[in-house]
Amino acid sequence: MMGAAAASAMDNSGWATEFESMSAFDSRYGNRSGYVKPIIDNLGNVLNSNWYASASVPQSFTFEAGLPISIIPIGDDDKTYDGKPTIFGDHGNPEAPSDTIYGSKTLNGLGVFTYPYLQMGASFYHFRAVLRMMYLPSISELRKFSLFGIGFQYSFGHLFQYMLPKAAQPFDVSIVYGYNTSSIGYRPDGFDGKLGLDISTHNFSFVFGYKPVNFFEVMMSLGYQSAEMLSYGELYHTDPYINFRKDEIYPDITVKGNNGFRFGIAIALQISSLHPVLGYDYAGKSSFTTNVLYFRQQFGKDKTPDEIAKDKGYVRGGNVKTQSSETEAPVEQASTIEETPTETPEAPAAEESSAETSNDDSFNEE
Repeated sequence: MMGAAAASAMDNSGWATEFESMSAFDSRYGNRSGYVKPIIDNLGNVLNSNWYASASVPQSFTFEAGLPISIIPIGDDDKTYDGKPTIFGDHGNPEAPSDTIYGSKTLNGLGVFTYPYLQMGASFYHFRAVLRMMYLPSISELRKFSLFGIGFQYSFGHLFQYMLPKAAQPFDVSIVYGYNTSSIGYRPDGFDGKLGLDISTHNFSFVFGYKPVNFFEVMMSLGYQSAEMLSYGELYHTDPYINFRKDEIYPDITVKGNNGFRFGIAIALQISSLHPVLGYDYAGKSSFTTNVLYFRQQFGKDKTPDEIAKDKGYVRGGNVKTQSSETEAPVEQASTIEETPTETPEAPAAEESSAETSNDDSFNEE
């Protein structure tokens, strides 16, 4: 079987045959996880994007919905691994026989990688929940396409903003977690069966935001992400004459994506109910957030940091209350002294005693 695979490693144009591309998911044909790794690298980064639209989560009820879009350019690093072509790689020379497995003609033509889905969310008392989903029926070679994701966010700004100087009050920080699970089914033309891919991703990040005006916010995120792709199913050709299976492929490998540190910067605008977000993310490779079809509506108005400070009885400036109390203390003491009545009758008594003493002395002298 391996000999047959090598003999048909490329088609007449130098591209990998469908058999060679799909057999990379079957560990029996050698460890070729690097050949398909760019799929989960790009897919993982796309799905781990767009989990937040602001660093602030209002106390008032807020509803949001849209079609987030994250775009990743397919670069040279996606086309080779260990000096060999990936499934996104280039073609070879059909006139120079080689056992090298080159790229897929279909995927090599992709300039960017993206993944469509719908997203909606709601927040209340600084806690936000997000759902994302997508489902497509079987279309041509695509036999299955589904996505479900859930995310959570909590902002802490309401706990400290009222203690900050006026210029720093627009600063906020929140914590975000997002999880995706997606299933993709694929059957190349001419094959029977189906290649199944189960994808799961996790994103755990801190988001820092500064909103100098109500309609504009600058954000930065730092966190950790993971992505994994599990393959399963079966693919095979059926000989039409003897009804015999051949070129059997049993996908069984698991491939990890860009697991590790994640960094992002973004800006968000609030124009009536429209809430576009544009940003840049890096997690092993660059991606761009072009979340222009997103809507966010807040029902109600939150208290300002100054109003919260007033409710809590907090006075900015450190020990303002203590100094005021210490200053007032001597005044109160002095006032107490001034208000203490004096016993004026004692003075005449002293004078009478003095007079009696004087009379006694005079009598003795006589």
